[in-house]
Amino acid sequence: MTAEENLAHAAAYAAASATGDVDAIAALSEPDAVTWHNYDDTEVDLATSARTIKWLFRKMPDVAWEDVAVLPTPKGYVRQAIITGTAPGGPVRVHTCLIVTLSANGKAARTEEYIDLAGMAPLSA
Repeated sequence: MTAEENLAHAAAYAAASATGDVDAIAALSEPDAVTWHNYDDTEVDLATSARTIKWLFRKMPDVAWEDVAVLPTPKGYVRQAIITGTAPGGPVRVHTCLIVTLSANGKAARTEEYIDLAGMAPLSA
C-alpha cells in the first residue's frame, strides 16, 4: 500500500472513531483484528474494542480526538492524538498514540494503543 492509501485509511478510521461508529470501524478492520494496550499488556478483539468505544461515548458524550500527528509507515500509520471531553468526574485530556498495521487488503489488522490511564481517571467517577 502507498503512503497515501495508509493516510486515507487513517482519516477514515479517525472519522469513524470521532463519531463512535463501530460498524464503520469494523468495516475498516480485518475480522480478526486485535488491539494491544500498553497499560495492561493485553490484546483485545474487535468486539471488545467496540464495547469500549460505546462505553466511552456513554460516559463522555462530548469525547473528541485532536490529531497531533498522523504519519504513514511502510505497513500502516502512526496516529498521535489528544482525547478530550467531560466525564462524570470532571474534564479529561489524555495523550494517546496508535500504531496501526494494515493487512494486504488495506484493513486494520493490529493496533498498538499507548495511553496514560491516569488522565482517564475522571471516567471512573
